[in-house]
Amino acid sequence: MVMERVAVQDYKILVLAEGETPSAVGNAKGHLFEAFIAALLHEFGFEAPRKPNVNVTSDGIELDVSLVHELTREKAVAEGKAYSTNVKAQALTSFYGKLQMERFEEPSTHGFLFAIPRLVAEGAEKAKAAERNDPKFRYFDAERIVGHLISRGLVRTEAATLPSGLILSDPAILIAEEGLYSCVKSLDHESRRAERIFIWGQRAGDRVPTSTIELLRESEYGADLVVEEAENSLTGARQVPAPRRPEASPPIVVAVRGSSSDFEYQFPASPDFFVGRRTIVSELDRVLKAGKGAFVLNAQSGWGKSSLALKLQRMVFESGGSALVVDSRTASSPAFVTEALRIAAKAAESQGLLTLPADSSWASLQSAVSTLNRTSWLRPQPLVVFFDQFENVFQDELITREFRDLAMVVQEATNPILVGFAWKTDLVGWTESHPYRLRDEIRATSTQIVVEPMGAKDIEALLKRLEKRVDQRLARELRQRLREYSQGLPWLFKKLAEHVIREIEERGKTQEQLVSEALNVQSLFDADLAGLQPVEQDAVRHVARFAPVSAAEITEKYDGAVIQSLLDRRLIVAVGEKLDTYWDTFRDFLNTGQIPIQDSYTIGLNPQAVAPLLAQVVASGGDMSVPDVAAAIGSTPASVVNSSRILRLLGVTMYEANRVRIADAILGSGDREGALRKTVASALRRHRAYSLFLRLAERHGEWVSISLFTRELSQAFPAVEAQPKTWATYARAFAFWFEYSGLSIIRNNDLYLPHEGYSGKGSLLASKHVASVRVEHLHGAPGPSVQLLLRLDSAGVRYKDLSRASQRAARGLLLLGLAQEHPKGVVVRAPGSVRDGSVNPVNVRMGLQRLPGGREAISVLERDPAADMFSIGAILRDACAADWKDSTTQLNGKHFRSWAKVAGVPLVRARERVLPADGQALFDY
Repeated sequence: MVMERVAVQDYKILVLAEGETPSAVGNAKGHLFEAFIAALLHEFGFEAPRKPNVNVTSDGIELDVSLVHELTREKAVAEGKAYSTNVKAQALTSFYGKLQMERFEEPSTHGFLFAIPRLVAEGAEKAKAAERNDPKFRYFDAERIVGHLISRGLVRTEAATLPSGLILSDPAILIAEEGLYSCVKSLDHESRRAERIFIWGQRAGDRVPTSTIELLRESEYGADLVVEEAENSLTGARQVPAPRRPEASPPIVVAVRGSSSDFEYQFPASPDFFVGRRTIVSELDRVLKAGKGAFVLNAQSGWGKSSLALKLQRMVFESGGSALVVDSRTASSPAFVTEALRIAAKAAESQGLLTLPADSSWASLQSAVSTLNRTSWLRPQPLVVFFDQFENVFQDELITREFRDLAMVVQEATNPILVGFAWKTDLVGWTESHPYRLRDEIRATSTQIVVEPMGAKDIEALLKRLEKRVDQRLARELRQRLREYSQGLPWLFKKLAEHVIREIEERGKTQEQLVSEALNVQSLFDADLAGLQPVEQDAVRHVARFAPVSAAEITEKYDGAVIQSLLDRRLIVAVGEKLDTYWDTFRDFLNTGQIPIQDSYTIGLNPQAVAPLLAQVVASGGDMSVPDVAAAIGSTPASVVNSSRILRLLGVTMYEANRVRIADAILGSGDREGALRKTVASALRRHRAYSLFLRLAERHGEWVSISLFTRELSQAFPAVEAQPKTWATYARAFAFWFEYSGLSIIRNNDLYLPHEGYSGKGSLLASKHVASVRVEHLHGAPGPSVQLLLRLDSAGVRYKDLSRASQRAARGLLLLGLAQEHPKGVVVRAPGSVRDGSVNPVNVRMGLQRLPGGREAISVLERDPAADMFSIGAILRDACAADWKDSTTQLNGKHFRSWAKVAGVPLVRARERVLPADGQALFDY
């Protein structure tokens, strides 16, 4: 008999058992494996194991036994691990440590470690070293076990009745209830995929039970292939064919498609339209230079994982390697992994990177990796296979485990093979079971690359491309809105940009109109659906609910013309033979009615700053022109437009060119102030700044300092560039709006979560509004303020009647709480601020401690009464995230020291300090 065989002869050992439930199947497998190991140990003269401990997990079977030699009565301990991938080296060190512990009591104890299929390379080397130095330790992998079975005549490796000319792969030994059996896969001559399985018994003429054949076919090894009994293969008398389900056909592997222009948001950016991301690209370059292994792109939905994968593919091609970026949504069976490797390897061969061996096999993941290890590389560049859109894989544990196994086995590849993964980290619900553990095992064995949203420079590059596309310079406000709303998300920027292009070129709208109309994500998705017929809307929602859905299934439910229309509009896309929505965020919107993206505009004005505008427009019937509003409140049209923009973002006003119009829901309410608070609160709850406040407050015990909120706020707006002082302005404005709408309470310089029933603070719709005195930080010495405080009587003084110097002094008193502002701008002495004709130092100290950084500055002065002015000023500057010049920092530190002395802090002459020049550091004398 002539048999053409492949070189892939690594034996598998399969344990097959029946059971009514998964638990029953696992229990039966455990007992079969226990009996198998006992039989092996009996071959070495040991009695049946005592107190066997068998554990069956989703990874495989684990066995722990102790036993005694029949003749010498020497003790032995044994462990068996049968996994789907190579066993970690830790299993050896753990077992050998336990063996040594046993030898403390009985030095002659034997040790047997069975690791199926084998230990990883490092563990195998250590096991061989242990065997050389310890004659009573034996390590058995699958090959060694099979060799022992063959030498004892317990299994046959070949069947004399197999037809000639077969290409065979993936030989295996079957452990079944009825006994031990051998099997092997037969390959298609051209594709080298498995096409059938031959099985035979221990002796010639042995029949294989039908139940065993069916268990083999239903196993992961069998994969629904035709199973044929080898003893009768020439006559076909005992063939048990598998019912051919769609999954039995070769898996469909589809490459990820990139965009054909800068702003085609329905597809990830092709390399020709890729922008920025230099840090991440550098990390990808380092991974490529490492040459082999696995890596994971870690990012949330819409952060550009697919675009980075296509960029990586271009980088590989340019370096002389080969890469395939796979859309994993078509993965419907474990065979998908092997098929993707086969297609990638064939493409690499056609590109001249490698030459596949003549005995290639793609019958399983193990044979595929073995094939790649025996492949001749013509250049030292890598073969990269990247699996994108991975969320669908997590729906099936068997498929997920196959990918996990790939991530593990590729670590030991002898050729430059690199495997990448990307999945959303924000929308997949993880638990302590599948796929949580499998996902983390993929991560643990891979290099992780964290993908952040686009930065300000990357967004600026896209803005310039947009200007070039529309052939006009973008207005400052439109640029800012695109920055804020895109949140550094590439797809969202492109979708907004595409809307801008369409509105300008097709509808002739101005940029001013687009500022309010274009930058609402939900309205954009609503616009996607607005032009659809009811049956088209129903069809796209059906696709979203069951995505990815078979094209054949959807065309049975809906007319083909309807589906073609959705494809033409690019609302759904074809992924192999399946259909999905063009973007997962659009799919989430269709399924939930909500956008899983928070608002991220900035606010630079506090509620009191826009109150005059609100009060005036409401008093005038809710609708006024911008010039009329400006004239009525003594402001400028530009200032009114800016205030109206903020109110429009908060849902308070509606857009009309050159007008300010209050929303009907507020104007028509019987409680306008209450409706206004409710509207603002609703808008802010959707805002990223509010989510940040909640997260920080929960972390710090239901409160957060405004200084910390300021520092964290800038991190929440990656695409917005601003100075530290500007971020401090934004933070204070958000804090005041939170307090007005009942979402927080401000105490001193901290933000607290509100108590139940808190409805907000302040009024913006008073019939006549008087602007508050603006107070930010101490900017004056205590002398003038103390003199003014002592002059104040119970009637107080009108702030506007004071001289400029006295107004400055009054602001210091108000800031420290030594004075209060009554209605109509009257400044009066605060109760307790003066005692026995002098300023009360206790009240002064309390006021100083309420300032940003005040408590820390006083603590420093008490520890070091000679602390220099600049150091104290720097504490205050950093606490309020101010952008002070060095001279201003030193002056404010000097004023604070003077006020601290009034508060009773014992001070001595401050140490002198040289102010930095040209960026040099400061030095003490």
